[in-house]
Amino acid sequence: MWSDPKQGLRLKAVSSKTGQSGELFCHEGTTYTSAPLLADALRQSGQDVTVPPELTDFYVLGTPGQQGCASFYAIPETAKPAPDQDSTVNSHKTYAVAAASGPTSDVYQIATGENFYLLQLQSTRDGRTSTTTYDSFGDEFSITMPSDDKTMTMNEFRRRVTKH
Repeated sequence: MWSDPKQGLRLKAVSSKTGQSGELFCHEGTTYTSAPLLADALRQSGQDVTVPPELTDFYVLGTPGQQGCASFYAIPETAKPAPDQDSTVNSHKTYAVAAASGPTSDVYQIATGENFYLLQLQSTRDGRTSTTTYDSFGDEFSITMPSDDKTMTMNEFRRRVTKH
């Protein structure tokens, strides 16, 4: 995951279960989820969807919730130190904080030293696990949102991928 307040946020995901990959972008309160990534998430929740080849490079518009794009890297106030899960991420020593609620649990790995920033998030949601590694702190990089001609609404996406 890469983030810059002016440019937005970019997340590249690869499913260890299916091998499916995709991207998600977020900027100024709008998310752009690649059609293959969204379809994979819907299939994992039991929905029967197939992305036709002409939609593989399209993005579905959405909203990230009340926290906006910050929700992708915000650490909840309920998180507590979890020293037994301290670790190392990309050769940086980290300290862990954890938050849990029902079937959801998150462990945040935060860089130690002068600058405190989130390096990794390990999540469990309804039995599914994911690891997000945050990258490029202090580096120059460019994030480009998908163009309007490569976006669609959720209703349009559902209409075009749901099996009838």
